Amino acid sequence: MGKLPRKFKLFLTLVTACATIVLVWNIFHTDWNTAQLINLLVFGILSIASESLPVALPKGGYVTVGYAVFLSALISFPLGVTLTSVALASLIIFGKSASNEHIYKRVFNASQYILSLAAAYEVMDLFNLTAVGFYPKSILIYLIAAAVYMVMNMTFVAFGIGLVSNKAPWSIWVVNFRWALPNFMALVPLGFLLALLFKNWGSLGILLLFVPLLMSRHSFQLYIDMRENYLNTVEALVQALEAKDTYTSGHSERVGKLAVVLGEAMEMSDEKIQFLKYAAVLHDVGKIGVSEIILNKEGKLLEPEWDAIRSHPIIGQTIIKGIKFLFDIGHVVRHHHERYDGRGYPDGIRGEIIPLESRIIAIADTYDAITSDRSYRKGSTHDQAIQELQRVAGSQLDPKIVEIFCKVVTIELAQTICADRVKIT
Repeated sequence: MGKLPRKFKLFLTLVTACATIVLVWNIFHTDWNTAQLINLLVFGILSIASESLPVALPKGGYVTVGYAVFLSALISFPLGVTLTSVALASLIIFGKSASNEHIYKRVFNASQYILSLAAAYEVMDLFNLTAVGFYPKSILIYLIAAAVYMVMNMTFVAFGIGLVSNKAPWSIWVVNFRWALPNFMALVPLGFLLALLFKNWGSLGILLLFVPLLMSRHSFQLYIDMRENYLNTVEALVQALEAKDTYTSGHSERVGKLAVVLGEAMEMSDEKIQFLKYAAVLHDVGKIGVSEIILNKEGKLLEPEWDAIRSHPIIGQTIIKGIKFLFDIGHVVRHHHERYDGRGYPDGIRGEIIPLESRIIAIADTYDAITSDRSYRKGSTHDQAIQELQRVAGSQLDPKIVEIFCKVVTIELAQTICADRVKIT
């Protein structure tokens, strides 16, 4: 907690204070009886079980099937019962997620859940939804309340993550919204059905829907895992390359990191940055098709050997073309050795005709090549590399992007990115 940014601590304090006031107020204004205590016990247990099985999102934060449970409680019980069960579910979790959850995260989650659900309840109160039922007005108001809860929930999370990571909350919100939307669309109807089943069948109705809830969670987990498997496939291809070329171990990973920094500085969208990262990590994968004798040759290369080296962007495109999820990355890989003045290879295209991602990768690639040690020379310093980039800007490299690179890639950042570099003596 002590290492957290001051702004986040203030935000956490404010959110927690507001949530505590809302929770205490509603607890004292709820007409507690045996039935409500049983409802709290049943939905509290169900909520705890749901929150103990989270699915992590790409930009931080997570979603759970607790979303359906919370909404079901919201339209079934007094707000004091709902908010108490939600608070318990956030603070008391089990399993793998419990070991990774610091207390401040649990407090923050409980607080933002309480405030988000309270806002959704106000929407229902505004439209005078007194009882859940399978009729148009009830369903419409429920959907509006669910949308309010979703927006509030993701806004609190995006601001929290943004303050901790020093990144734009809006960017985090947009990416997580896009990934979480399918999960929410599946769980909103389940939440409504859960409320109806509980109303008519009691605890037995919950059991009838609990298995579909878990299946929904499992499906979304597979959805997220598939995305991670994409990057694992990319990394496997790169490892195959680096097993051949001993002098470029870690090169692709560093180029990927530098390219991402540059893409973020150019305010590219998260989708394009992800695309750029894949392309940067794979930019030299075509060297798999080049003899390791040529790749590791210490002396001057003959012209036929240079021709073999120059073929690697085309080989890389051919390899990537067969991997459907990589889409147009092969096009970017093909052109990462084109020059801004049109004297590059393999196609000799010039200027902004060269794909933007290829121009970014070319700069990151050149910088890492200059600062890396080789058997025949020692790597240059950061300042020397910057001077060389500025010298070839406008001829070999895009001058505008070089200017941005020189501003954002400081010596401290470069040292962090290149900390894993293997020194060749």
